[in-house]
Amino acid sequence: MISSFGAAVSTYDAAATPQRLAADRLAEEAWRFIASDISAGPDRAPDCLLDLGCGTGLATRAWLDLLQHTGQLPPCQLLLLDQAPEMVAHAMALLSERHGAVQGLSVDAFSSDLVRALAETPVADGMRLILSSYALQWSQAPLTVLREVWARLLQPGDWLALVVPDASSFSLLRRALSAASLPNHLIELPAEQDLIGSAAQRCLHSRFTWVGSGSFANAVAVDSALAYLRHFALIGARPPCSRYSRSQLARLRRFLDQQLREGPAVLDYHSTWMVLRRR
Repeated sequence: MISSFGAAVSTYDAAATPQRLAADRLAEEAWRFIASDISAGPDRAPDCLLDLGCGTGLATRAWLDLLQHTGQLPPCQLLLLDQAPEMVAHAMALLSERHGAVQGLSVDAFSSDLVRALAETPVADGMRLILSSYALQWSQAPLTVLREVWARLLQPGDWLALVVPDASSFSLLRRALSAASLPNHLIELPAEQDLIGSAAQRCLHSRFTWVGSGSFANAVAVDSALAYLRHFALIGARPPCSRYSRSQLARLRRFLDQQLREGPAVLDYHSTWMVLRRR
């Protein structure tokens, strides 16, 4: 599966219920640990929020909603970063209505260019928080990105919280592809233990203190194979042209409908999250 998110900027939010559920859960988990730390000292909520792979800004919107609900002041600065300039512009337009200090950059969040771009961008003093929802799964080496790129954006004591769809997602679709004898072109999602298991924690230990992690299902009900597959087109997670013929797609829909009838009838997302603190 290849991403073309910029072309889906007008349809993303309406179709992105699993992504919204994941962003909301990420904000809740991050706040649970940050609030506990604040209660132990004079610190306040982070002053600068960096949303890496921001998309339409779902994670930032969830964070601002949570702060408002808990009576906390919003960050002094919001930095929205995404490789798709259309997504950055859309997220900025949405968030500028409720926050005056919004900046956006179109940059690859996985390359060292990100470090250079942030070095050239005025950033508010005080504690930083990186939020990243449903972005890191597109990297072929997520732990390396965390250790060698994202860690360099933070000072000691700063926070990082992320969530990704994991390898438990889309088992219904994989079974349907196998039953239909069709090749599997889905993105290879990271396994939960590869992200938050003991080996992963050892890999990140030199850069981060491990604060918390876990996983959860964020599946949503669907009534047909067409609705299941259409979701990916509407969020932009699709190749530029179909890799299947019409007859192959018809066969896939038939076998996927069978999977959904046998239950559960869901778009089966499953997510892994982590909250870290820079050493």
